[in-house]
Amino acid sequence: MNITTSAQDFEMSDAIDKFARHHLRSALRPFSDEILAVDVFMKDSNGPKGGVDKQALIRIRLRNRSIVTLQTEHESLYAAIKKGSKRAKRAVRRHLRKSRRIDKQRPGKHLVVSGMPAGT
Repeated sequence: MNITTSAQDFEMSDAIDKFARHHLRSALRPFSDEILAVDVFMKDSNGPKGGVDKQALIRIRLRNRSIVTLQTEHESLYAAIKKGSKRAKRAVRRHLRKSRRIDKQRPGKHLVVSGMPAGT
């Protein structure tokens, strides 16, 4: 799983970069076989003014060519990343469950043994 991080409107420190990578890698580890890449875009909207203005946009590219995107905001960038990691785990799990459920419902996916359909 390839994780890239980038910052907009502020200088990203090594601590923030390591924090984001660690939390996303930990949260998404159960789905690592299904994930191609994770991109994290961090932004400080108001700059030094403060307030609930730190944003973390997380984009996850899956093997089935789907993209899961979510955005979190908080007054602390660390909290936004932590919250986003938890939300990303739930979103990927939900997306993969839905896609697997849809695959099972598609016609023509029946097992055929010796020319006889399964269950006969």
